[in-house]
Amino acid sequence: MLTRLIALLRGDLAAEANETGPFQRRHIAVAALLLEAMYVDHRATEQEHAAVTRLLGKQFGLQEGHAQELLRVAEERYAEVLDDWEFAEAVRAGFGPAERQEILTLLWEVAYADGDLARLEDRLISRLARQLELDPEAADAARAAAVARSGLIDGGS
Repeated sequence: MLTRLIALLRGDLAAEANETGPFQRRHIAVAALLLEAMYVDHRATEQEHAAVTRLLGKQFGLQEGHAQELLRVAEERYAEVLDDWEFAEAVRAGFGPAERQEILTLLWEVAYADGDLARLEDRLISRLARQLELDPEAADAARAAAVARSGLIDGGS
C-alpha cells in the first residue's frame, strides 16, 4: 500500500496500469465510478445495482459471475479511497475519447436506472465528464444516449 501511495504521489500512474489479479486497473476504475454513481444519492436501489452488473458485463464482455467479481473488487477499492479522482484519472488515462464518452453514458444509465435522477447524481456525472476531459457536446451526447437506452422521454431533471 505504501509503494502504491508513493507511486501515486510521484504521478507514476503508468506503474499501476495493470492491476494484479484478473482485472485491469482501468476496468476496476470504471466499476468504481459506476458504484459512485449508484451510491452518491445515498439510495442505492436494486435497479441500480442490477444495472451496474449488467453494464459491466456488456461493456467488457464478461459473464455475470465475472461481472459480479469485478464489482466485488471495485467495492474493495472504492472503500479504500477518499476521492474518486484516482478512478477518474485511471479511466482518462486508460481509454480513448470515444470510450470515455461511452463510460459516461454508462454512468448516466446507472443514474437513470431507478427512474429518478437525483441532483447529486447529476452533479457527480457532470463533474466526471470534465475530469474525463470530454467536451460539452460529447457529454450531452452521452446523456442523450443514456436517456434513449433507458426509454426516458426527457433528461429526467
